[in-house]
Amino acid sequence: MNKGKGNVFYSDTWRLVGLGVIAGMVLMVALTETYHLAGSSRFCASCHSMEYVYSKWQISKHKQFSCIECHMPDAHIIAKLAYKARAGINDLVHEVSRDYPATIRLSYRGKNIMNGNCLRCHYSTIQNTPMAKGGQNCLKCHHNLVHGQGLVKGGLQFE
Repeated sequence: MNKGKGNVFYSDTWRLVGLGVIAGMVLMVALTETYHLAGSSRFCASCHSMEYVYSKWQISKHKQFSCIECHMPDAHIIAKLAYKARAGINDLVHEVSRDYPATIRLSYRGKNIMNGNCLRCHYSTIQNTPMAKGGQNCLKCHHNLVHGQGLVKGGLQFE
């Protein structure tokens, strides 16, 4: 006689577990898609302040690489997520408040990330040069390579 109640409880428990698994899978797919969307160059270009930079990138020799391949640290997923969240919130605040300066300056950390990514991708080209030692500033000579020069509005400026 108690068997019936036990089966209902057992059935409800598995039903809740099943719904939890489905909800978890949907959440994981949504988070993964959001992560990839937020890392696309098209997403970066959706901000007004990046229009000019994006247009210059589209005609550069690096157009096959997304923005995050140069501007995100080459690190484990937790470090990437933390950096992306911090940078994204900063960009969102400035974009919404429309207080980006006419020329956006790359931070010290941003310069280090970009230099590290340049050296990582181009190591076979520089391996027999003093640049291979690391700690070099690729942007010192190549600052106009991707985003052009004479950035009047919404562009990046390297020092």
